[in-house]
Amino acid sequence: MYKPKVDPCIFLHAEPGDWTLLLGEEMVDELLRRFGHLVHDVSELVSFALENPEAFHLGLRGLSVGGRFKEEWLLYVESGYVEPRWRARWPPLAQGGYIDVRLQVSPCFLLTVLDKRRMYIWRYRTSSIFHWVTTVPRRRPLEVFRRAFPPWLRELGREKGYVWVAWSKWRDRYHRHLAEWLYWLDTGRMAHIDLMLGRTGPLCGSPGCAKKGDAELLYEPS
Repeated sequence: MYKPKVDPCIFLHAEPGDWTLLLGEEMVDELLRRFGHLVHDVSELVSFALENPEAFHLGLRGLSVGGRFKEEWLLYVESGYVEPRWRARWPPLAQGGYIDVRLQVSPCFLLTVLDKRRMYIWRYRTSSIFHWVTTVPRRRPLEVFRRAFPPWLRELGREKGYVWVAWSKWRDRYHRHLAEWLYWLDTGRMAHIDLMLGRTGPLCGSPGCAKKGDAELLYEPS
């Protein structure tokens, strides 16, 4: 049984070193064994997962996983489902803004194997996305969404900071999901994983973003 120090969202996180660190060498070796007909090393494994998130799930059947994230791994391995909720515990900010975008699904949800019910979650909670793409891409989603997201929206994260985006609102809901998307599109990395590893610099770039208590800025549990 493997006991990774991270949730399945690691499969959309484009840092091979973080895979080895957080999944452990034994689990990475097992993944390389399972995908050995397609990849030769961990860098190629990471690229394959990012380019084919739904197909990647097929190679995980029967994988035995325990530890802190056991329930999330079981859900993903056994049914191809990753919860759509946000995960990064964003630093506090005195004031955000308003962004007229409806996007209430984490990029981690791209790992989910789609059926009619799961597609409804996309349609209902991310209606703005379908102004930019006709359907949820099943191959190379990072590339597709980098081209699809409006430039003005991408610039908000860079200019005002991802934390500012997280504490801005659509109606009465905070944009924590949207902040995770913008961070992922810019870096290829998951915000909550970078926070777990203490990479708070790129995330806490907004004026007024609290620097105190950075050690507590970890993954937001279920």
